[in-house]
Amino acid sequence: MHILRKGGEYARGQQRLYEVKAIAYALAGTILLFTSIWVLGLILLGFASHYFKRYRNWGKGILGEEMVVETLTPLDDSHVLINDVLLPEGKGNIDHILVGPAGIFVIETKNYRWPYSTRFPIRQVIRNAVSLRYFLKDQIQLDIFVHALLVFADSNATMSQNSSLVHVRNLENLCEFIKNHRTKSVLDRNAIRRLVDEIRRISRLNEKEVNIKKWLLKPALSIGLILMAYASWGLSGGNPYGEWVLVTRIIDGDTIHVGRGWRDVTVRLLGVDTPETVHPDKSVEFFGPEASEFTRRSLEGIKVRLKFEPSGRHDNYGRLLAYAFLLDGTLFNGELIKEGYARVVAPSRFRYYEEFRSYEQEAMAAGLGIWSGKTKTLRVPSGVSGKIIGNKGSKIYHLLGHASYGRIKEENRVYFDTEEEAVRAGYRKAKR
Repeated sequence: MHILRKGGEYARGQQRLYEVKAIAYALAGTILLFTSIWVLGLILLGFASHYFKRYRNWGKGILGEEMVVETLTPLDDSHVLINDVLLPEGKGNIDHILVGPAGIFVIETKNYRWPYSTRFPIRQVIRNAVSLRYFLKDQIQLDIFVHALLVFADSNATMSQNSSLVHVRNLENLCEFIKNHRTKSVLDRNAIRRLVDEIRRISRLNEKEVNIKKWLLKPALSIGLILMAYASWGLSGGNPYGEWVLVTRIIDGDTIHVGRGWRDVTVRLLGVDTPETVHPDKSVEFFGPEASEFTRRSLEGIKVRLKFEPSGRHDNYGRLLAYAFLLDGTLFNGELIKEGYARVVAPSRFRYYEEFRSYEQEAMAAGLGIWSGKTKTLRVPSGVSGKIIGNKGSKIYHLLGHASYGRIKEENRVYFDTEEEAVRAGYRKAKR
């Protein structure tokens, strides 16, 4: 038997294509999972799993086609086998076309072990046979019946539905079937040569076209994945560590959530502390609901620009520490202090410390917000107003704006002009 084209080339191309798809979707899905875009990441990983399964199935198909070629090898030289034939306007390829004195056979190979419960393989081989018949009639004006042959490479595979138009065979009886097949359409050598030449010519042309489409598909697939990831990135609120992000939820006056959709990051506003409203171990504090409502009214549903301190981006609870700037450039952290919704909290000095302290003193003097209920209890002698107050009992000194400033009993007070003076006297600074 003459073999004019090596088998499995089309299947190998398809296998490589699904391999690229599986790897690309797996990488994209993994990246999205690491960026907390869970739903889309899992969807892409599902596609990756599907494409990997298709990749493995094409590998089985390649093995099955090689087994068919090996099985047909004992046929005599009057037979010609052409593998991987692509016809114009065809859907997929024809695994094998066998041309011999007994006629033309279109062979479709299946290499699966489970029973087929649908008619898809039968429809596939019938479609290929009909396509080849009309192609020969149009190209060389030869109207000849084309036999449809479905071959199972695994002997355990069966068909639950059959067709009188399709011969179903296993590898064990394939060669004998071809040798013993009888038909009314007997082809001489010249007819066989014309058939083979025309099939080879048109198949080469269509193979080039398919290869061009594949090479165009690969960059298109890559670009599509990049655009998909970029769109998901944007829909999820952007990079929470970048500048502009969307405020999606308000926890309380000084804690917000940024992001959108599948990604959500908690942000603790730097340098400020509003009264508690949602603390599991504390009751709702004075002016806490008003502070939460002010933050909700000002930030929820809008984009803010985040800025960070170089010393660190997260607190002990894993929250992102940031300054939030509005679209007009206003620093929202400062607005909370200006309006009396928050006090300055400074575990360490920060970029806007002096500015925030100035806002706090102004709010305290005006009795705004959280300071409105404390103006009467703030007992500081006029002669020492604005000085640093130390507690003789606890050896802690308090600055103007600290929560306990002015609450220390007069007999326990000691006054300092500077923090350095207080430290030299053995006092330590109050936390807030």
